[in-house]
Amino acid sequence: MFPRTMRTRTACALVFALVLLLPAAARADGPASVHLTRCKTGPDPSERTATYKAWMRAVPGSVRMALRFRLVAHYPGHHPEVVADSKLRVWHYSHHEVTRYGYRQTIKHLAAAGTYRTVVRFRWYDANGQVIRRAKRVSGACVQKGQLPNLVITGVQISRAPVGGNYVYGVSYANIGRGEAGSFSVALFVDGALADSREIGGLGPGEGSTVYLNGPACKRLRAVIDRENAVPETNEGDNSYRARC
Repeated sequence: MFPRTMRTRTACALVFALVLLLPAAARADGPASVHLTRCKTGPDPSERTATYKAWMRAVPGSVRMALRFRLVAHYPGHHPEVVADSKLRVWHYSHHEVTRYGYRQTIKHLAAAGTYRTVVRFRWYDANGQVIRRAKRVSGACVQKGQLPNLVITGVQISRAPVGGNYVYGVSYANIGRGEAGSFSVALFVDGALADSREIGGLGPGEGSTVYLNGPACKRLRAVIDRENAVPETNEGDNSYRARC
């Protein structure tokens, strides 16, 4: 038999060798992991994409696995926020009895000036369809350079429509920020009720325009730009314009 000290050294060497044989992700994250595999940047929104790869391994008692991606964006001057995207609400399920499951998710048209990570939730199911284990992992960051826009309503002009007795509201808006704004809406509220809205394709820094919306006669009005908060901005608190008619 080996001396005790030699047995201890031999056992430690064997354990160390086994650890080296495991993938780094498996050692660090156990049966689940997610990584940023590609981050593309560019001046045009169509060039800005991030690709994340998540994987998971079966655990004792599991017969099926599932995972779901959620994108978290962090813009300058903002708290981190979950990006609303219906494609990222879907759970992706493995086939039954597989020992390893992976999924690659690409997210396109990222806004400039944002730092993007994905948070992946993992589930393991037993033969009865019950969740027996859960996990959550956070990826590395995809950093997009650039400046943020700032959308504002600059004024509203009212004129009577030639027919029908309605009014035409000329809602003027501008981007007073340094970054380009993607698609956003302009909405008109008359006496507290939504009267009309229009989708605008985008607006460059320093640009402005006017959209003409229809509505009834008003006592008070409110015009709102980007009411869905689809565009990250330097200031989210100046998107509304109020006036008495």
